[in-house]
Order: sequence, then structure tokens, then C-alpha cells
Amino acid sequence: MEMKENNIQNPALLLAMKVIRSENTEENMLKVLTEAVKAKFILPVDGNEEGKMRFHAVQGDEGRIYQIVYADSISFNNAFPSGKQNGIVAGFMDLADLVLNENSKINGFIVNPGAEEVLFREDMLKTIIDEFKKDGIIKDPEAPKSANIKVGDPDRLPEGMGNATIDFGASRDEIFRIFIQLMQREGKDKPEWLFVVDHAGKTDEVLKDLGNKVGPHLDGLDFVMIDMGDPMAEKIIKGKMPVYTK
Repeated sequence: MEMKENNIQNPALLLAMKVIRSENTEENMLKVLTEAVKAKFILPVDGNEEGKMRFHAVQGDEGRIYQIVYADSISFNNAFPSGKQNGIVAGFMDLADLVLNENSKINGFIVNPGAEEVLFREDMLKTIIDEFKKDGIIKDPEAPKSANIKVGDPDRLPEGMGNATIDFGASRDEIFRIFIQLMQREGKDKPEWLFVVDHAGKTDEVLKDLGNKVGPHLDGLDFVMIDMGDPMAEKIIKGKMPVYTK
């Protein structure tokens, strides 16, 4: 988590939240969930010292406690027009961890209370995370560390993947090197593309932008990204040539 910025924008998420308020269907809820897992949220807090901040929450049915969060800077500022309210920025998985932590007293979080107002309950979060990990929408951070994984050089890169990777690296100052390998997990029918990225940026942002760039060139396979700081990274790239280097 980090201190609040003034430029958090999630237009697709806000639109999906507005739609589901008027038409609560399974399809519309899936759109909300798909956008939510990619989004940054703002949590109002009192105090500004780590360990001494007090989060805002509301009590719902049967005494359940729900964390209050906002989907963008405009919603946050509308809720606190004085401009004196402190806030911190957190991703979807940060919020899920707050709720699902075994020591947590929080039973979920509510986005934009009093406006679009979508509630993510504890049981709902568990189901979302499990399903989205299976589908590759949420990348399992433990997956590349499994002992039952084989990684090796691909015979070839799909058409356009190399150029897209180079364009991606060149477009961002904080990207230094990118390696591409094929990874086969035990129990999976298809291999996955494994991108090892040496960078100084925020991992979730780099992952999202990399996916947008190389997504059309994955040849029907999923992809996983790990940072150079991952314990497996040095072993994976030893003796390999990067596809991109600054």
C-alpha cells in the first residue's frame, strides 16, 4: 500500500458498478469483478504513521464489519469535500489480504458507499480469487516457485512477440532487461510463456502493461511474469540471452 495519489481513475470499473446497480445479472457482476482485480482503490484513514492509522469501516447485517474504499480520486474527494481526509492506495489483492487474513476482524469491503456501492464479502472474495487464479486473471505468485515446473528455451517465438516485447521495454525507462522462456507446470496440458523482467517499476503495473503489449502474440498460451528479484529468476536466466536489453 502507498499514500494516496490524486489521479486514481477506474472509468471501466465505475461504469460496470453503475450498470450492476440497475441490472444485477451474473454477466454484469463478472464485468465488475474483472475490472476490480485490475484496479487501485483509495482507503480513507485517520493518522499518517504506519502502524497507527485507523481505517474507516461500517457495520452491516449480523454485526459484520466492512472496510470502506473508493474506486477513484473523484469519488474519494466527493466523499470528503474538505480535502483534509488522509487516504492510502491499495490494489484488489491488498484489500483481499486484509479481509482474508486469519487475524482480521474485517468481513469484506464496500466500494463507493452511498453511490455506486458494491459490496465484496469474505466468502465472495475467496471464490473470486480461486476462480480467477484458475483462469489466469489473477496470477498465482507461488506458481513459478513450484518444484513441479520445467522451464526452457522456446524453439521459436510467435510472430510479433519479439517486436512487441522490444517495443514494451523501449517505451519505459524503468525496464532494463526482458527474458522469455517456456514454462510447463505439472498437471497442465499446455505450457505458458514466462517473462523474467528486470525493472524498477511497480510489479502490478509492469505486468498489466506487458500483458496489453504481448497479449495478441501469445499463440493461444497463458503467460506469467516474475521480477528479477524472484529467487528463481537468476537460475532461470543463467546463460540465456535477453530478448530486450536497454
